[in-house]
Amino acid sequence: CVVICGGLVAPVVAHAETESSTEAKLARMLMPGQPFRQRNKLSLNAVTALGLIMRTENVEDPTYVAARKVVSDQVAVIMKLDAEKLHTSWSRAPRDHQIAVLAAITQLNGRYVEGKEDPYVQMDCSGLQWYAWRIAGVDAPRQAVSQLDRHMRVERKDAIVGDIAGEGTHVQMYLGQGLAFIHAPFNGKRVLFKTMGPEQAARVVWTNPSNIATYRL
Repeated sequence: CVVICGGLVAPVVAHAETESSTEAKLARMLMPGQPFRQRNKLSLNAVTALGLIMRTENVEDPTYVAARKVVSDQVAVIMKLDAEKLHTSWSRAPRDHQIAVLAAITQLNGRYVEGKEDPYVQMDCSGLQWYAWRIAGVDAPRQAVSQLDRHMRVERKDAIVGDIAGEGTHVQMYLGQGLAFIHAPFNGKRVLFKTMGPEQAARVVWTNPSNIATYRL
């Protein structure tokens, strides 16, 4: 059809609103912070615990320990782990390891995008490790291969929560019990938990990113 205005004839073009444009409009209408508040409960609980430990050097602070146990208990249920053993392994870990695993869990369900490390939005496998350990105050390398550097290696029997295990160009963070990990898998997937198979466990190398400080001295 046409519209005649002041002697000018102009076509009227009907634009069908696409699904993506609708989503974009809805996103602009959200209140500040609303997308964050809509994240899964486990991630939000990890944010709470992380906020507490970032304000104190005391890993035995009762409020923090209670908040952290909420997180480890939820992880134990999801991964079918012994909740008390998981709580104990996290309690025994150094402060930076506790911070790293909590920081990683805050990113649960974030999209995998290669080469990215945008908190709460998109991560790749090494970006997740880099981000989590940066939050813990460790200047860890960004690339997966460097995160598996021989100078940071530990034996599997000595691995603790927050350590990295990987092979080739894929890395994941150890949850401290069994063969449970959190990782950003590959394009099209999201940050999630996994149980590593025994064959892969026999191949991977293990590293402790906090060793990077000693290596760089």
